[in-house]
Amino acid sequence: MDRSTIYLLHQKGWTNVEIADFLGHHRDTIARVLREPLDQQAAKRQRTSSVAVFDAQIRIWLDQHLSVQRMLDLARADPDHPYRGKDAAFYDYVRPIKRARKLTPDAVPIRFEGLPAELLQIDWGEVRQFPFTRLDLRGQTRYFFAARLKYSRFMFVRFTSDMREETLLRCLIACFVHLGGVPWVVTSDNMKTITLGRDTTNQPIWHPAWKQCAVEFGFHPAVCALSAANQKGAVENLVKFVKGNFLAGRTFYDDGELEHERALWIHRVNEVRPSDATEQVPRVLLALEQPKFGSLPALAADYGFFDTVKVSRESMVAIATNRYSVPSHLVGLALTARIYTSRIELFYGPTLVASHPRQFGRNARLVIPEHFEAVFARKPRARIMV
Repeated sequence: MDRSTIYLLHQKGWTNVEIADFLGHHRDTIARVLREPLDQQAAKRQRTSSVAVFDAQIRIWLDQHLSVQRMLDLARADPDHPYRGKDAAFYDYVRPIKRARKLTPDAVPIRFEGLPAELLQIDWGEVRQFPFTRLDLRGQTRYFFAARLKYSRFMFVRFTSDMREETLLRCLIACFVHLGGVPWVVTSDNMKTITLGRDTTNQPIWHPAWKQCAVEFGFHPAVCALSAANQKGAVENLVKFVKGNFLAGRTFYDDGELEHERALWIHRVNEVRPSDATEQVPRVLLALEQPKFGSLPALAADYGFFDTVKVSRESMVAIATNRYSVPSHLVGLALTARIYTSRIELFYGPTLVASHPRQFGRNARLVIPEHFEAVFARKPRARIMV
């Protein structure tokens, strides 16, 4: 009921009966409204929720980690007072109880601001059905490596067609080169290309290639606590920002146009647009960070990422389905592989034992005959076979 309309009509000289006929109410109702304050709120009906009778039981079910759907089934089957209400009402009642139970004092999120050069946060984003207009690219998936410095909010984004270990490392090194140095700490979530799990003390077990890269570039690797991705909120927000600001409403003919548009966009957000978090242009604050970065090692220009391989009984090692020969006296031993963009180097301890051009196809075999000299001494025909 619009009380202001009743008061207005009354001020114009309308009788209670005329107002009642005009608004469709009884004249006694009109008289009561005119006796009450204009801003009086209608009294709420005091009704007991049909879910409230299960309040204590719901809290017990939550302690038992039952799903809300299972709670609803048990409530409907209650022999004393079965629940007859709607599913949505039951869910709406349980939701705030679950939320309140998570708000314990030790779960309060703490916001912090990093020191200059202290912290780089990294993450992956995924875009299915990427908005390519070229027919043969339509429907493909693209990923993007996203990195953001906590202090300056300077961003780095690179689009890729996969999220493999090598792709991650090469994107990270390209980020270091773009920044002009190495931050003290690189933090991420618990992705499989970085950690292999947790040990008995709940410490991360680092992927060997990631650990080796951290040693050689001089950064401290860190990961979020399990189920606590909010600990790298700056880059989580960057992934959303890329999707919502760069990709939203855009189409690209192919990867070449995507790269061109990405470069223009990243220039604008880093060097023109002030950050919402700091109200300063990220490039300006980056200048304060760069003198405090660790220096880039010489191997940044041509990095060979680390892997461990075992020599087969044919004196070959397998890397990405391709096989490369090594000297036959190494059969059965474990070797260290350094995988560069154009070559494969294999080491036994500190000694380089083989070097091959890198193959990017599948199931190729690269054989250096000299690796089998010990075999040729016993099997002369083997030289011809090789």
